[in-house]
Amino acid sequence: MGLWLAYGNRSVAKLIESLAGSDVEEIRLSLSTLNGLLSNQEDKLQAISHEPPVVNTLTELLAGTDEETKRLSALSLASLSLVYQGRLAVREAKAVDVLTEQLLGSSGPVAEASSSALLALSESRDGCTVLMEHDALVPTLTASLGKKSEQPNMARCCLATLANLMRQDMGIVQALEANVVPHLREIVDIRQRDFDMLVKGLQALWNLSNTPDGKVAVVDAAILPILAQHCSITGGHPQTRRLAAGCIMAVTINKEGKIDSLCCLEPLITLLLHVKAADNVDLGTVRSAVLALKNSAEYPQARKAIERYARAKGCDPHKLVNMIDGEMFDADVWPSSQRYRNQWRGEPGTA
Repeated sequence: MGLWLAYGNRSVAKLIESLAGSDVEEIRLSLSTLNGLLSNQEDKLQAISHEPPVVNTLTELLAGTDEETKRLSALSLASLSLVYQGRLAVREAKAVDVLTEQLLGSSGPVAEASSSALLALSESRDGCTVLMEHDALVPTLTASLGKKSEQPNMARCCLATLANLMRQDMGIVQALEANVVPHLREIVDIRQRDFDMLVKGLQALWNLSNTPDGKVAVVDAAILPILAQHCSITGGHPQTRRLAAGCIMAVTINKEGKIDSLCCLEPLITLLLHVKAADNVDLGTVRSAVLALKNSAEYPQARKAIERYARAKGCDPHKLVNMIDGEMFDADVWPSSQRYRNQWRGEPGTA
C-alpha cells in the first residue's frame, strides 16, 4: 500500500486525502510516507497548495490522541515550515498554539517533534514574527529547559528557538519575565558537557546582553566569572571563546558590567597576548576581546588592572589598541579617538 500511495504525480495529493480517513494505521503510514516526500521542495509546495489545506489537517491530527500520529504530524509541520508559504499556512491554521501545548503536555517523542517544528519556524525572521504572536510560547520554551536531563533533544531545540527569538526585543522582554537567566547560567557553566547546548546558550546570552535590561540581568546573575573561564586558552573551544568574549563585550557597555568585569581582564589579556593564542583565536574573538577591554578601561580601577596584567605578561599596554585592524574610535567617525590612546600614557587632562 505504501508504494501505491506514493506513486505518480498525484502521490502527495492521495497521501493528504488518505489523512481524512478513520483507520489509524493507514493514517500513520500516509504521514510517514508524506513526511519522507516533504524533504523535496517541489513536494512541499504541492502539499501546501492542496485543498483542503494540509496544515489544517496536520494541526487537527496533532491535537488528537494517538501519539505516533501526533509525532508524525509535528514532523510534517516542521518540514513545511521551512518554506515561506508553509509558515503562512501555519499562521492561518493557528498551529503554533497546538505545538506549544505539546512541549509539556505530551510524551517525549511528540514533544521533541513539536520542538523541532517550532525551531524550523524560528529560523527565519517572518517565522519569528509568527511565533511572537503567541504569549505562552516563550514561557513554555523556558520551562522546557528544565527537562534537559530527561529530554535533551527537546531542550536543545527549545534553547535554539529561544536564541532565535531573543534577537527581537519582545523576545528578550518575555524571556526575562519567564526567568530565563538562571537556566542560561546553568547551561553555560564551564562544566557543561553538551557542546551544542553550550553554544546555543552562549548565543542566547549574547542576544540577551545586547539590551539594557539583559546586561543588568547577566551582571546580577554573576555570569561574568563563568564567561571569563570560557575565554581561557588552556581549555574550551574556539567557538565558545568567541561567543564568551562577545558576551563580555556586550555586558561591559553597561556601567555595572565595567565594574564587575575585573574577573575577566586577565583571561582576555592572556587570550590576546599568549603565544599559543595565534592558532586558536580568530579575528572575531580578537575584536570582541579588545572592545571588552576598551569598555572596561573606562572604569579607572579596571584600567589600572589591565595595565598591570599587560606588564606582567611582558607587553607594553599601548600595543593593545593595535590588536585589531584600523583605528580605534570613540563615538565619532572622525577624527580617531585620542582620549582612548592617551589614557594608557597617563598624561594630565587626557584620560
